[in-house]
This record gives sequence, structure tokens and C-alpha cells, in this order.
Amino acid sequence: MVVALSVLVFVLMRLAPGDPAVVRLGMEATREQVEGERRALGLDKPIFVQYGIWVKNLVRGDLGVAFLNNQPVGPLVMEKFKRTIPLALAALFLAVVTAIPLGIIAGIRPYTWTDNIVSAVSLFGVSAPNFWVGLMLILFFSVQLGWLPTFGYGPPGGDFEFKYLILPSVTLATSLMGSLTRYMRSGMLDVMTSDYIRTAHAKGLRYRIVVLRHGLKNALLSVVTVLVLDMAGLLGGAALTETVFGYAGVGSLLVTSILGRDYHIVQAVVMLMAVVYVLLNLIADILYAYLDPRIRYD
Repeated sequence: MVVALSVLVFVLMRLAPGDPAVVRLGMEATREQVEGERRALGLDKPIFVQYGIWVKNLVRGDLGVAFLNNQPVGPLVMEKFKRTIPLALAALFLAVVTAIPLGIIAGIRPYTWTDNIVSAVSLFGVSAPNFWVGLMLILFFSVQLGWLPTFGYGPPGGDFEFKYLILPSVTLATSLMGSLTRYMRSGMLDVMTSDYIRTAHAKGLRYRIVVLRHGLKNALLSVVTVLVLDMAGLLGGAALTETVFGYAGVGSLLVTSILGRDYHIVQAVVMLMAVVYVLLNLIADILYAYLDPRIRYD
């Protein structure tokens, strides 16, 4: 999958309108200057030759040099990625601690007013676009109340501060919370009508033990799938959120690089996300075996 994605992103970037040489030199550059710049960037070679050179350098750990600022791509991407990781983990934490209890409550009390409220909240989380949620949070907590900063990674010239992480992480967690809540509710509805749940009740076990020890563990199977896939999706979804909040992470770097036709940065970021996605899928397969003893990998 990683190899196929590398080919896809490599080809699509070169088929997209816009010339990195023109972006680099400006619209006033002559044709001779543009052609010379294309030769300097290696863009005059056939596309399969360019791909072979890029893969060869990638295997050696050389991600190339950014077109726009001549910085090594590897350190630049990793620096931005380190800023996105806290954002993604904070969003994941907020989503999990909110969605799991709400899904359990809605699943054990189906079709009640509590279930209706939880379903409405989760539907809002799934439906509301991240950019709109972010703008509404900025309008209320930053503009109206003045409690939190509107954008940035930290004060100008200063280090990172936690308050700059709050609004972006809540925005990024909203959609994940909605989907996790719905899957948790569905899983609990299916599990709580099973025969072994009725057997546990017949043995006289307390309702809390039946729900948490027997129901929750089995209902988590579908939730783990969504959670792991959305964990990787948080990195891609962070692009829009980081752009809204001016958060200098890998997502905003990807958007800027796409607009500037910086092939090396786009390819490096997409490949990094692909590797993370594959590793998280492997973790999900391992968790399946832990949560469900019937699953075994020979």
C-alpha cells in the first residue's frame, strides 16, 4: 500500500497545474530562466526517471531539498510533525474520554431521552465541518470572552504554551467524538442482548460489572477499528484545523507545500502519514486478538 501510494502521489503532483520553477522564480521569469531552473530541479527528466531517483534517495534516507527555501526536507517535516503529534494526541484523548462514556450510557438506555440527546450530540460532531467548528470556537472563546488565543503555536518569539493547544484540539476531536460515540452505542446495543450477558445477570452479578467487564470489552471491537483508522486520519484532518488556527504543524506545511508545488515536501509528508497509517492498522490487528480470544493469527 505504501509503494502504491508513493506512485500515486508522485504522479498526481506532477499532473497538477502549476510549475515549481515558475513558482520559485516568479511570473516575470523568462522561458530560458524557467527551463534552466527545471533542469536544476531535475524536472526536465522523464517522470519514471524522476521517480526512480526519488525512490533511490528515499531508501538512503534523503528526502531532498525544499524547492521554496532550499532547506533539507527531512528535518523540516520532522520538526513540524513533532508539533502535530501533541495536537493529535490531545484530540484523541478528548474524543475517547467523551465518546466512550456517552456511547455506553446511550447503549444501555436505548430510545430514552438520554439516548436521544447523546445521538443528537454525536450527529452534530459527525456533521459539523472542522473549519466551521474552529471558527465558532474562536468567535466565542477568543473574540467574545477573550479567554484563549485565536491562532498560533505560542507567543511571538516564545516557546509553546498549552493554551494555544486547547481550541485546535477540541475542534479536531469533535468529528472523532461523534463517530466513536455512535459506534460505541451500536456495539453496546448488540452486546447487551447477547446470551452471555443474560447469563451474567442470572448469576447475580452487579449491573456495573456486567456492563464494564462483559459488555464493554466485546463492544470495543468495532470501536477499535474506527479509533485506529481515525488516529491516522487525525494527521490528515489536522491540515484544515491547523490552517484555521495558524498552528505551525505538518498539516499547515502540507497545505502550503501543495499550493507552492513543493513536490519533495508533499511526497515526504504523505509517505510519513502512510507509514503511520500502516503501523496503526497493525496495532489494531494485535488489539483484536487481545479483545476477542476467538481471534488468532497463525
